[in-house]
Amino acid sequence: MDASARELTRFNVISSRIRLARNVVGMPFPSARRREDPKVLAVLASAAADAARGFMDFQLLYMRELDDIRKNALVERHLISPMLARNTANGAVLLERSESISVMLNEEDRIREQCIVRGFDLEGAYARLSGYDAALAERLPPAFDRELGYLTACPTNLGTGMRASVMLFLPALRLAGAIEEEVTAMIRDRGMTVRGVYGEGSRAKGDMYQLSNTHTLGVTEGDIIAAVQRAALELCLKESVALQALARKKGAALYDKITRSYGILTNAYKLSSSELMNFISDVKMGVILNILPLKSTKTLDKLLVWCSAANLAAVTGDCDATLRDMRRAAIVKEILGKEKL
Repeated sequence: MDASARELTRFNVISSRIRLARNVVGMPFPSARRREDPKVLAVLASAAADAARGFMDFQLLYMRELDDIRKNALVERHLISPMLARNTANGAVLLERSESISVMLNEEDRIREQCIVRGFDLEGAYARLSGYDAALAERLPPAFDRELGYLTACPTNLGTGMRASVMLFLPALRLAGAIEEEVTAMIRDRGMTVRGVYGEGSRAKGDMYQLSNTHTLGVTEGDIIAAVQRAALELCLKESVALQALARKKGAALYDKITRSYGILTNAYKLSSSELMNFISDVKMGVILNILPLKSTKTLDKLLVWCSAANLAAVTGDCDATLRDMRRAAIVKEILGKEKL
């Protein structure tokens, strides 16, 4: 990626993710309606851990051993899916301690591997994950067909079994009404989809959208990565143009909206999670337009994770909503106060 592309995506691509769906030769696909031999999970967990040794520092977590707060915290950090969180009978995740790689066991497929990296780096995420995938395949031969490729529980994942996605921040396009109209049509025609923060079926929050491929059959992993990269760059360019147009058209109103949101974040006594999402979206626009005393959006993105409901409860203890909102406001005020220095 050249310097111009890197600059174009610096603020608007929050993270990049590669996900691989795999099943095992001779092992039926997972089923919520079928009672399973507990030895199946033991086999999967043993192989996943063996492949990770020497590759990464990890921990193995079983859904049956985690309370709802811990599981929801993992969902909020995009480390497990809501489907896996519900599988208390035989679900587990192998999690890199740095939280870049996670390997879900007995989700929709037997194995769902993913690697998430900050910024626009799909190739880097794929390089890391493919190394682990190769090591795991030596221990658990994947279900594979010469014509169809990797065999998956859902036909839409057949072939490479790969989803390449980027998390995009697109406030100006949303305000212009282009997400639902022009952008969605453009992406769909190229075998892409734009979804909410938590993927299929979820709503966009804080003006964050997940762009990913829909075609996995008849294409290579390299084809998929290149297509998602091109689409992401085009969306970032459209967002930049839309934001500049918004600033020209609604300069005073936009400036007031941004500075009011920043004032609330740095002075509020309590903040709900939805308020935090909305105000941070405004403040991030202020950072991009260079009208606030913050140099980066990285801390703002981290605050959305640190102060999400389950992650906040996991750190501060299970408390009622009012106390949680007060603690969220105090954390945000403290962190943003340091960012100005």
